Order: sequence, then structure tokens, then C-alpha cells
Amino acid sequence: MTTGSAAAQAAPVSCVAFRADGRRLASGTHGGSVLVQDTSDPARPTRLTEFAHRSAVLGIAFNPAAADLLATGSADGTAAVWRVVDDRPPALMKVLSGHPAPVVAVHWMPDGQHLLCRLGDGRAAVWQAFGETYLGEVDDCLHLDVSPASLVASVGASGMVSVRDLAGDPNPLAARQAPAVEACAWAPDGATLALARRDGAIELRTAQLDPIRTLRPGTAPLRAITWSPDGRYVIAGSYDGTLAAVDTSDRTLWRHADPAIRPRSLAVGGPAIATSSFGDRPYLLDLFSGGQSRQEAGDPSSPAVAFRDGMVIADGRTVTAGPLGDRTVIVEHELPVRAVDALGDRIVVTAAHQAIRLIRVGPAAYEVELGVTLRAPEPVRTVALLGSPEATVVVAASYDFRLFAWTVDWSGPPVGPRLAGEFGAGVASLQRLDDQRLTATDHRGGLVILALGADGALSA
Repeated sequence: MTTGSAAAQAAPVSCVAFRADGRRLASGTHGGSVLVQDTSDPARPTRLTEFAHRSAVLGIAFNPAAADLLATGSADGTAAVWRVVDDRPPALMKVLSGHPAPVVAVHWMPDGQHLLCRLGDGRAAVWQAFGETYLGEVDDCLHLDVSPASLVASVGASGMVSVRDLAGDPNPLAARQAPAVEACAWAPDGATLALARRDGAIELRTAQLDPIRTLRPGTAPLRAITWSPDGRYVIAGSYDGTLAAVDTSDRTLWRHADPAIRPRSLAVGGPAIATSSFGDRPYLLDLFSGGQSRQEAGDPSSPAVAFRDGMVIADGRTVTAGPLGDRTVIVEHELPVRAVDALGDRIVVTAAHQAIRLIRVGPAAYEVELGVTLRAPEPVRTVALLGSPEATVVVAASYDFRLFAWTVDWSGPPVGPRLAGEFGAGVASLQRLDDQRLTATDHRGGLVILALGADGALSA
């Protein structure tokens, strides 16, 4: 880690956090830099200081009890505490190291002394930060949040949501199943927990995890969630770059969509909401209007692609093929389908979150002849097909930075996923040029042509 005032190399923003008064916004980037901005006027944020880590900064949080202390978590497995004062360079106070996986998020307890470091391997380490004392861990923890009353809510890979009082009994006070949850957030009064789901719904539960109601701001898989300071509505970010505010009676107040938004992290400060982005600065919106004078349109139109004498169209979870008025259902997913593509007149691919279905359609009608299910390592933004119906290459771009590929020859198991490329500003779209080449475009307008080699691998 290095300190100083020089600007670091531009890179997508991974995490954001407001100081308690909303007048300072800190953000960390995929390139390893930390930026602190003055947001006294959220419409005109100004840079105060910038400093760097040796690897990506994935988590960031201001101390609730000491406004000049900032915690960061890094891809190199370290967490750090910095003193950040406006009129002097940032000072490194503590380094908490030895984690066996990247620190993907950091959360202060309300006492300002204890720090939770959520790790990329599905655990959370508990530290007394200033004594640099490791106190233990929370297992089966993919997502977590801390309430004003020091209750820790965690979501595990098993679909179990738990609430703990780490200062007392380490065993859960409550635990309930809630499958397909991507994020959680306590209301400001600590009485309600919001759970963001992959089907686009938001569950509201009590502190004892009893159901209150379900909100439905859209169908796109949700990635992050937070509350307005008064607890009257919830702001959720979906993988497709949409932010929506919905009140607790399920009325959508505003919706803002922009492909530059990367809602891995959300933070509310004063009249502003910040989110991580594919740009080199955080994305700021007005909390009460979403930055718009009117509500924007809802979910994107149904994914579709030309096929034979008609179209392949995804409508929610169901994919149909054929001409208008005579359509045949060819596949159904458990979650809404966000991407489709077709190759020739036989092969169709569909993607819903991390599930990819590759289908070979019969030559005379639209009945499914063969089908293969692929599991992407990350949620999928878009898909493309290369090769031939006999040896098909499936290319999938994640919502973040990576491109994956599988080869399917229908005579044995698929080969893959292979990492086909990484894009510093994320993959915005894929476009097939011919059966051997496609273009990948990033969120800053950069374009790469990828070609299929004799061994089935893609190269730039």
C-alpha cells in the first residue's frame, strides 16, 4: 500500500461509502486506487485526495464513531484502516492481513472498534481493528450487513439467512431459509431486514426473520440493496445497470437505467445515492428522484433473435420459437432470461443469471432434439454462438469483466468454461461477425475482435 496525493490509473469503481454526515464519499477501484470526494454539493463532487493499494480495492467503509477513519478491503487478502483528514495526506493506521481469500467487503460495528471483513471464499473474519486482534469468523457468509443495534445479518451459500449478536452468543438468534438471495440490508431503525433476490423481488423480514411482505420493483436479478435514511423506501440495484426505489407498500418511486452503472455497491449520504460504476468515478444520483424528473421505462424489452422463418423470444422465464401466431415453447428457466442467440437454423442458446441452456432443435419442426445446461462462474450479461451446429462454441460475457467459452460437440460432456478474456471496463455487448469471429465492446466504447482458432480457443 502506498500513500500520497497523486491520481491513480483510471479503472472501474468497485465499492462506495459515504461518511455519516454525507459530506464525504470514498470509493475504491478495480485498479487499486481509493478516491475521497467532497460531496457537500452532490451535484458537483470535488476530489480531495487519492491513494493506492497494490491490488483491487473491493470494500470500503467509514468508521461510524470516528469520521476521519476509513477501512478498505483488497483483493490481496488485506484490510486496512486509514486516517483521512482534508488538510493532510492520508495516513495508514492499521493493516489486518493473513486472510486466505480476497477481502470483498468491510463493515464496521456501531462501536467503531470491531471490523467485519467478508472474504471471497464465503466467510467473514471478525477483528478488533485497533488491537489488530483476530476474534474469529462467521462461516457460510456470502453477504452481510450490520444493524444499528449491532445485529449481524448474513446470507449463506446454503440459502440460510441468519441474525447474530456477535457480542453475546455467537450462535444465531434466528435462522431461516431464503433461497436465491444476492444481498441484504437493515433498515435505519434496525427493525426490518431487506433481502434482494435473483428473481428481482425484495423480501422484507423482521429482526427475527419473520416475513413481512414482498416487493417487486422488476424482474432483473438484484445485486445490491440499501435504504433511504428515513426508512420509507428501499433502493435496489440490478445486474443490468438499473437502480430502482420502491416504498414499503410496493410502489415504485423512480427507476434509473444506465449501462455505466455497476451496482456491486450502493451507499446513501444526505440527498444523494452513490453506486459503483464502469467509469473511473462513482455514479451519483439524487436520492429522491433518481436524477430524473419523471420515472423511466421499466425492464428492457424481451431478448430476441431471428431464427428460421420467425424469432426466438424470451418472455420472462419462457423462451419460444417460430413465426408470429404459431410459437413453440423450447425452454423454461427458473429465473428471467436476459440473453439469447442462435446459430444457423438448429442451435439456440439462452442465459438466465448463471444458467445457460444450449438447445439443438429438430430439422423439421421446433421440437427440442438435444439440450445441454452450462453453469457460468459469474452472472451472464450476454451470449453469442460461434462454430457450427456440430461443434458449437458458446461465449458468455459476465456483468463484470470476464468472458467465458465452452465447446459442445454433442457426443460428450461440454469442454469449459474457459476464460476467454478479461476487459478492464467490462463487456457491454457481443456481436457475431461470422461463424468464426465476434466483437466484444466495453463500457467505454473500446472494441476487440475475437477469432476462433483450430483448437476452439478465442484470441484477440
